[in-house]
Amino acid sequence: MNLQQIIEELENIIEQASSDDDIGKESMLEALTDVVRDAKGDSLDFDMEDDDHYGSWQETDFSSLSELDN
Repeated sequence: MNLQQIIEELENIIEQASSDDDIGKESMLEALTDVVRDAKGDSLDFDMEDDDHYGSWQETDFSSLSELDN
């Protein structure tokens, strides 16, 4: 995340908090924490670069799940 993106995110948070009286302290802290984590690179990365790493659902044996219904 570059400086311009951080500034845009902070401006967005400020604008939303200024225009909506229902936004509370917890929401503000959560939004600011997200920006800080993103800027530091601590955000969770859900991108799967290697889809084959986990195999496919077709390779998984679900037969034991049918026993749970009985």
